[in-house]
Amino acid sequence: MRSRLRVLWCVIAACLPAFAGAQPDRVAHLENSVLAPCCYTEPVSRHQSEIAMKMRLEIAKWVEQGRSDEDILAEYVARYGAKVLVDPSTLPRPWSYWVPWVLVALASVGTGALVLRLRRAAPAPAPAFAGPLPDLPPDEE
Repeated sequence: MRSRLRVLWCVIAACLPAFAGAQPDRVAHLENSVLAPCCYTEPVSRHQSEIAMKMRLEIAKWVEQGRSDEDILAEYVARYGAKVLVDPSTLPRPWSYWVPWVLVALASVGTGALVLRLRRAAPAPAPAFAGPLPDLPPDEE
């Protein structure tokens, strides 16, 4: 009997980390699913406002209490409207991070090429007068 109990406790102890690991993943998923209602630009997981911190604490508390994901998201929709949910279609595409930098680099190269071209095409300065100055007639008054 004791050996069976010992085996049971070993199995339970081995499974606990798997159950404990599910909660932080779930909390992280929920924090990334809700936008900070102060500006609606960043998920709660990244935003540093006071309300975002409060929401992170609420989400962790509600997950610990056993509330479902749908229930937690519905709570925030009831408070702030559907605008608070992250819409996957509005997330920036991966290319949108590097395209502006490529455009800036191309504009810089184009501007540099234009400046060099204009410098080469500039007319040569007039030569300085190298001879003696001519005698001017005196002013007659």
